[in-house]
Amino acid sequence: MWKDYVRTPERQLWHDYEWGNTHWYCCGNPLEARALLDTVMQAMSPRSARELRAIIRKYDAVWNTPAAPYAADGG
Repeated sequence: MWKDYVRTPERQLWHDYEWGNTHWYCCGNPLEARALLDTVMQAMSPRSARELRAIIRKYDAVWNTPAAPYAADGG
């Protein structure tokens, strides 16, 4: 869920922020899923947690990458 969410186009993320996402009611909130991943990593063995952290770190990097500015001329 977290992987799919961080790859969502910016306009959809903004729409989710502004208006909420009713899809989350039935299928889960990706932000809550990310928080759950932290809990799971704490409960795992050190080696397994390290492996999962490496995967999650890639998706967190996508989430934390600043957006490119919109072109003022529309292009």
